[in-house]
Amino acid sequence: MKVKDVILSALSVLGRRDIAALLKAGGTLTAGDAEVVETLLYCFNATEDELARKYFPLVCTDTVISSNGEFNYTIFLHAPVKINKVIADGKEVEFELFPKFMRVDAKKITVEFEYAPAKKTIDGDSDFGSEVGEYLLALGSVAEYCLINGETEAAEIWEEKYRRHIDGAQKRLPSGGTIPPRRWI
Repeated sequence: MKVKDVILSALSVLGRRDIAALLKAGGTLTAGDAEVVETLLYCFNATEDELARKYFPLVCTDTVISSNGEFNYTIFLHAPVKINKVIADGKEVEFELFPKFMRVDAKKITVEFEYAPAKKTIDGDSDFGSEVGEYLLALGSVAEYCLINGETEAAEIWEEKYRRHIDGAQKRLPSGGTIPPRRWI
């Protein structure tokens, strides 16, 4: 799914169909309209990161090589958040985690890990697919946008809808999803 599509949905939810139409047509935005889009992009990135870290982990498997058994996190395809398992020579092995690298008693390993999505531009692609969906990302972005702009009542309303959609999406997952973090009101 395209980031631009999520931003267009968020603009529609916010009642800014004028900006959405101009953005979709590739027209020139005013400084104020461009600021709205940039803020929504920031909110999209925050929402995608929150969903990946707390509700819908993004999982990747990567094979890496090291000459000394120390595997710097920068060599992985994505920035690891949690290492699920490490396989060397066809069997699961123990590993030690350090702030900048992991140590394994092997030179070539296959690592399954959860990762944080990289920051996106408006022309980028989301790391999520249909399991999360465009509308859920748009709701989270709108809730964050309203909060940033000091619209606390609107932020509460959109946040509640966002949380309900998260719960619904987790119930549809085959594993039943993860237990959401505690929410403070």
